[in-house]
Amino acid sequence: MMAASRNLMQDQLLALFLSSDTPLTREQLAAVFVAEEDGDDWEAALQGLLVQGSGPLVLREVAGGYQLHIHPRYTPWLLRLHAQGPRRLSRAVLETLAVIAYRQPITRPEIEQWRGVTLGAQVLRQLQERGWIDVVGHRDTPGRPALWATTDAFLAYFALPTLGALPELEVIRDEKAGALSSSAKVAE
Repeated sequence: MMAASRNLMQDQLLALFLSSDTPLTREQLAAVFVAEEDGDDWEAALQGLLVQGSGPLVLREVAGGYQLHIHPRYTPWLLRLHAQGPRRLSRAVLETLAVIAYRQPITRPEIEQWRGVTLGAQVLRQLQERGWIDVVGHRDTPGRPALWATTDAFLAYFALPTLGALPELEVIRDEKAGALSSSAKVAE
């Protein structure tokens, strides 16, 4: 593919990603470029964008597709522009989200068992309003409790291509143990 053609194709891809509020899959991109004379060249242009980015934008594979994100090096300026920042999540919400992400599909009583405390309805409601979790079915037990699982919006928000990209629990435990032992040394 010629450099000028690749640049045009990359610009076309950037336009598609900027116009979409959800990640675009390879199938969606292929359908857009199927009628083009050099319709197969979009994959090379996509690879180029994944490797190099485009100025302040970086293309990431998330939720089974691709989406543009602002490069992390621009965070200081974004924080100044958006001074109020995103709404902070409570510890209960974060713990609940982690349990659902790692143990899905999971029922509310199972979440409560993992967390060791009663789960308030507002916690699940807040996660559902953000679009990060949803009911994916019901367990065949008395009362038919709802089964909760994360959504593609969860993957996209946390820039995860799949649930397999979540850190392994052993890694998290090791990091926590290391942090606790180093803080204990400081206290001595």
